[in-house]
Amino acid sequence: MSDEVTVEYVKGLKNDKNVLLIDVREPSELEKTGTIPGSINIPLATLEQTLQSSSNEDFQNLYKRDKPSLDAALVFSCHMGRRSQMALNAAKKLGYMK
Repeated sequence: MSDEVTVEYVKGLKNDKNVLLIDVREPSELEKTGTIPGSINIPLATLEQTLQSSSNEDFQNLYKRDKPSLDAALVFSCHMGRRSQMALNAAKKLGYMK
C-alpha cells in the first residue's frame, strides 16, 4: 500500500477489478459532491469494523464486491486526505499490506 496516489491514477481505477477504491467520506458528503466512479463508500467511522468483521457474503451484499483479502490493493479517498490517511493506517493495522 502506497501512502499517496495521483488523481490520474484514481481516475484509471474505474474499471480495474484488481484495486478496491474505498471512499471514506460520510454519505451526506457524497450526496453533495457525488461519488467517484468505481468506488465503494465505507465511512471512516465504520471502516475498521467492516474490514475486520464482515464476512465475504455480507461485504458482497453491501458493496457488490468481494471483501478484500489481506494482500489486496486498496486505495482510500476522502475530501482533503486526512481521513484517507487514517483509513490507510487502520488497514495496515489490520494486516492489509499492498
